[in-house]
Formats: sequence, structure tokens, C-alpha cells
Amino acid sequence: MPSFINELMLNEVKVLVAANPSFIVLDPAKLNSADTLKLRKDLRGVGAKMKVAKVALIRRVVPESAAKMCDSKSTIALVLATDMVAAAKVVADLAKEDKVSLKGGLMDGLSLDIAGIKRIAELPSKQTLRGMLVNILAAPLSGLARVIAAIEKKKSGGDAAPTA
Repeated sequence: MPSFINELMLNEVKVLVAANPSFIVLDPAKLNSADTLKLRKDLRGVGAKMKVAKVALIRRVVPESAAKMCDSKSTIALVLATDMVAAAKVVADLAKEDKVSLKGGLMDGLSLDIAGIKRIAELPSKQTLRGMLVNILAAPLSGLARVIAAIEKKKSGGDAAPTA
């Protein structure tokens, strides 16, 4: 007969996984309490959260492709986030310091291996990507505005060349 606490934990993990279809699986065994608190704080700062639970409970909740990643002995952690790039950056920094062991992840239904998570961590942040997109979209308009200004200047009699 399953214990009441395990049933509560199972339901909590089910709700979290259902709400966040993208997550990173890691083994937090090497983390001390200060590192765990820092990791949770950093993850909260990027809109992510970490849930540590027994391997048997997590295997029952995650999809089959992610259940293969749950090969730890006692507990495993799920890092659940809407912005996987930011969460992957936080986790990859700890993995470089050898404080956590990455197991893999799931992003939009696709399995990620450890190399995939590290590649995601190398991507620019969401705000940087948005800025790059705005810059690309604005470049033709800026060029058009310079050409129109140069034509207007030429018509008004100014012989000065337009500056770039």
C-alpha cells in the first residue's frame, strides 16, 4: 500500500510535468545545501523551478522517452521551465563545476541528450534573440529612411553627401 506522502508527491509531480512539457533531468547528489539553495534561487530568477523526488515516482510521471534518463539510485531532480534556454544556462554552469550530473531532458516532446542541453545553454537569451530580430526587421526601414533623406537633401540644394 503506497504511503500518503508518496501519493501527495506523485500528484504534485504529475501537475508540474503536465504544466511544463519541457524539463531537464539531473542528479543533484553532489549538491550541498548552500549550492542547492543557490541553484533554486537562480532558477527562480529565470522563471524555472526544480523538483527533487524519488526516481520511482518520477519514472511514473514523465513520458517514456524521459523515463530512460532516470537512472539514479535514490533521488533525481526535474528542472521545469518555460524558457529552456535560461534554465539550461543555469544548470550547465553547475555541470561545468561538476556539482550536478546532467541526465538529459525533454523539450517540446523531443528527447535531449547531455550534448543537446549544453548546445541549448550556448544559445543567446530570449531578449537577445528578440533584439536581433528587431534589428533585422528595422535595417531595411533605416536604409529607406536614409535614402529618402538624401533625396530630399539633394532636392533642396544641399550638395553634402549623406552620412552612414
